[in-house]
Amino acid sequence: MTRTHTLMKKIKVLVILLAGTVPVLAGTTPLPSSFAGSTTDYILFNGDSYPGGNLICFSSGCGGGFQSDVYGPGVTQATGTPTLTTVWCVDYQLDVTTSSQYITDVKTLNSIASPIDDNVRYGNLNSVDPTGAAPGSWTNAVTDAAAPSLANTAAYRYTLAAALVSQYVDSTSTSNPTNLNGGSPVNAAIQEAIWYITYNSDYQTGATWPPPGQGIAPTRTCGSGQSALNSTGNTDYTCWVQYAEANANSVNTSAWAVVSGPADNNGNLLTPPSNCPTCEGLPAFQTFLAQVNPGGQLTHENPTPEPTYFLLTFAMGGLILLVRRRQAGKQA
Repeated sequence: MTRTHTLMKKIKVLVILLAGTVPVLAGTTPLPSSFAGSTTDYILFNGDSYPGGNLICFSSGCGGGFQSDVYGPGVTQATGTPTLTTVWCVDYQLDVTTSSQYITDVKTLNSIASPIDDNVRYGNLNSVDPTGAAPGSWTNAVTDAAAPSLANTAAYRYTLAAALVSQYVDSTSTSNPTNLNGGSPVNAAIQEAIWYITYNSDYQTGATWPPPGQGIAPTRTCGSGQSALNSTGNTDYTCWVQYAEANANSVNTSAWAVVSGPADNNGNLLTPPSNCPTCEGLPAFQTFLAQVNPGGQLTHENPTPEPTYFLLTFAMGGLILLVRRRQAGKQA
């Protein structure tokens, strides 16, 4: 999560908005499968990593889609040619800012060990404590109909999050996580559901689900075929939790990865510092989901074409038309 009360974040977004050049997420480039190996990678955020229109913001902070440069594999600093990729916020406890950069460990969902995996963030959690009194537990319960004993594993929780990221809609209400609409009530409900699923007390005791979450009531009116476009309750995050549980088995777990940080050279996770110079005193560093590309194709919707390419194509078409008209004039 990116906290909106961070001064740097507020200033940067304000500058972008005033300039009238709010960037949109580029068509996502999945990370090469080699990044999800046994060595570490390096992730870097900057001012362009926070597209204003793609952030889903609440009073308690922002989630949604971010751009990041990922270097690797097997590096411990920003060296070489990075892959510009889209990462999605699945972590309410930790934060990043426009200047965050850190060594990270990329691990596909199907390679996360169960019930415990110390090489993925929150992979040490395997129980639920709704009071938050016991550190190191999930706060909210979820169900896994296929394998009830695995409901509290990190692999399953992140799989639920991946099912939900895939349902983000763009400005035309078309499912498109690579260019999501930050102002969509549907997307706000999806983001709440993701945070509800991954919320835990790993770094603070007494954790309870904060606003805007309202807690799951025993009776909710959700569509039997819950979807972003046509469903009763599609702006209710509790319905999206149910959607994720019902669709977890449809997620391609070899094509989604958890981006955890910080890590050492062998991919062993380190405890995020409670106060780091590049995090403005906030807990760092945030956990994300990213796509990997083992088969040469995007794992979900085709990316939205970059505006630059559209304009270039439009200009070329106009130039060709102009040339043809001039030639026609000369022939006449």
